[in-house]
Amino acid sequence: GAEATVHVARAVTSLSRAEPNRDALRDAGALPRMAELLLHDEEAVQQAAVQCVANLGVEASDAKAFLAAGWHLSLISLLSASSAEVQGAAAAVLGNLSSVPEFRDALLSDGALQPILQLLHTSALPARTAAVRALAIMSQQLMSPALPADDAGAAAFVDAFFAADALPTLLAALGDERPREGVDGGTAEREAVAVLLLLQSLSGGHGAVRPRLVAGGAVEALLRFLPAAARYDKGASTGEMVDAAASTLASLALAAAAPPRIEQAGGVPTLLRLVESKKPAAVAPAARVLANLLRDEPPAGLPEAVAPALVQALSTAKPSAVVDLLSALSHVHGVCRNAFGGAVLAQLAAGLLKAVQDKENHEGCLASISLLSQLALRPEARAAL
Repeated sequence: GAEATVHVARAVTSLSRAEPNRDALRDAGALPRMAELLLHDEEAVQQAAVQCVANLGVEASDAKAFLAAGWHLSLISLLSASSAEVQGAAAAVLGNLSSVPEFRDALLSDGALQPILQLLHTSALPARTAAVRALAIMSQQLMSPALPADDAGAAAFVDAFFAADALPTLLAALGDERPREGVDGGTAEREAVAVLLLLQSLSGGHGAVRPRLVAGGAVEALLRFLPAAARYDKGASTGEMVDAAASTLASLALAAAAPPRIEQAGGVPTLLRLVESKKPAAVAPAARVLANLLRDEPPAGLPEAVAPALVQALSTAKPSAVVDLLSALSHVHGVCRNAFGGAVLAQLAAGLLKAVQDKENHEGCLASISLLSQLALRPEARAAL
């Protein structure tokens, strides 16, 4: 009967909480069987089933089966369950499957976006993190430059995002350093990663979202977050967060209203510290922000330390950062040639020679030749070269 099914579903779910049991459960066919229970008449069975499915994990290859069976409809309903744990499990499963375009389109047409957005305002961090991650995965597809500029799905996603007042919640998560009772640091870190990936997708240039992000305070929040990112000292994830934050800032810097806000928030000194940090994840995107800041009008009172810092970074940069550093240097040279004194020119010449000789980095070689051609027009630079 129904009561027995509830007990069995809860027992399997309890087993799935332990990592060592998950492979055995998958091999025994537990995933499709528990997914079938998402359509059970008893809500308690559905709730146990979704938690088990989330524990076992779903992949993109499972999306077709979920759509064909209508399991995704039950998952959407469970986003509004009374249990935050159930809500988070449903959001996690939907997020993993939404990397498949057909599944994502079905979610949008079947009304999943609004309840996912509502979860951003829950006080339960795991559920909120799952919702942010689902939105980040969806946005990677919806905000892709491969889509037409007037794509209806992308427009609907963006409008719903801002209508739900989601941006302040996301930015607050980046600045939340408060210890939270009962929450491990890893969960807070996963939320920060998901928030940054979502902001990075939104700032990519599709759908004219940049001005709205800038107006909502994203520039200031990212500049506050970057120096504090070291509090997440869990290895590779720190680099991922710094890269996403600085890359998002670089995209936002292309919006007309962004440069003065970056300057007013003390952005240039912060960016210079990232350039000087020699951290691979920080150097390239920070240099990209500086280059984008200097595309039109340079910030008033551009620090004299910008050129020396970029040149020093070039001398030790990984190949992946060379193009961004050279782009920034080219823009600095265009607006402030006096910053390139004799010692700076000599060090720059050595860095350019190194870049030209790196035959495996074709873009870096071309960028160095372009800057060399600019420098060659100046007598003092020709002497250094």
